[in-house]
Amino acid sequence: MQRTIEILEQQRQDLVVRVLRKHEEAEASRILTERILSGLREFFLLLDKDFRVIQANREFLERTGYPPLDTCPLSLDQLVVPEQAAAIRRMLNGEDFAEIEAQLRTRVGGCLPVKMRGSTHVTQNGRILHMLICTDCSEFFDLMAQLQEGQKQLIHSSRLASLGEMAAGVGHELTQPLNAILLFARNCLKALDAPGDQSEMLRENLQIIIDRVNKASSIIATMRSFGRKAEEDQAPVDLNTIIGKIIKFLEPQLRLSEIHLDLRLSDKPCVVLGVEVRLEQVFLNLIQNAVQAMGRVAMPQLAITSRITSCLNLTTMLKEPYVQVQVSDNGEGIPEDLQKKIFDPFFTTREVGTGMGLGLSIVDRIVRGFSGYIDVESSPGQGACFSVYIPHYRPVEAPETEEERHA
Repeated sequence: MQRTIEILEQQRQDLVVRVLRKHEEAEASRILTERILSGLREFFLLLDKDFRVIQANREFLERTGYPPLDTCPLSLDQLVVPEQAAAIRRMLNGEDFAEIEAQLRTRVGGCLPVKMRGSTHVTQNGRILHMLICTDCSEFFDLMAQLQEGQKQLIHSSRLASLGEMAAGVGHELTQPLNAILLFARNCLKALDAPGDQSEMLRENLQIIIDRVNKASSIIATMRSFGRKAEEDQAPVDLNTIIGKIIKFLEPQLRLSEIHLDLRLSDKPCVVLGVEVRLEQVFLNLIQNAVQAMGRVAMPQLAITSRITSCLNLTTMLKEPYVQVQVSDNGEGIPEDLQKKIFDPFFTTREVGTGMGLGLSIVDRIVRGFSGYIDVESSPGQGACFSVYIPHYRPVEAPETEEERHA
């Protein structure tokens, strides 16, 4: 009997030791897990089968402002909008969970942009657990916003620099109407002192003055339009209209430089989806570069053409309609070894102090931003031809109504 009691006591002690060891191992595992989770820069969420949050790491609680889960229970529906919650449920209940972008709600009502990955696990006792790992993208989006703002400022600065280069031509263009206004105003004063009825001459002179004032106002309005900042909303834009406006703006400079202009624009509207001010900057830069390249040419010739053509879309690998605008000159040309570098930022062939080398880099970025591309063909002494390709915009036609079909 005593022997039996000793065996049972030994078994009890062994059982207690094993339980204590298991408890220590579980506690050590729990502490290790908490340390690992607390060291993650990403948000970690563990959800049960009903999509209630049962565990979250410290990074999540600190960035979202939620208190510990034991004081404030959370569910998936509280963290994201209903549409995103439904999509997350479908993916967690399925086999694959593709990375998705979501807006994670904070306690104070704000949102954090995150990229979310997830998986589902079933424990040995059949318990279903969903795991979500979210990468905070706030800093990335802030950086992108700063880059976009920087690009807008750079484009605006480039436009202002273009206005500066146009100053001589515009000044010459404004001098003519101002001289005419002065001349005919003096004639009016003399006519008032002259005997007889001078009303007809006064009327003619005043009408000429009004016409010259309108001419000067038109020049100033054009300069103001080119000095405004770019808007971000894309809309259908006719490139023919933009080129016509730029030619009108550059007309004084072209006349002073004695440049022969060959303008052949398509009879059809060359409409693309873009931002008007940014597209103006593209063709203003290209035309100005062409003018500068012909500075030493005896008979400078500038050719600008537009048309709608079929090109290969490298994204869809299908032939699609593109608007093509070509700006050609008979200037100095570009050596072959430099043609691959001209679109690089800060690369310039001008003398030091006469340019930063950002014009063509800005042009390339803008065109690519509208899903287009730009090519150049040139030989030294044979001029250069820049071709801009942007997808042709065709509005979706509204379906015919029953009355229209039977009309």
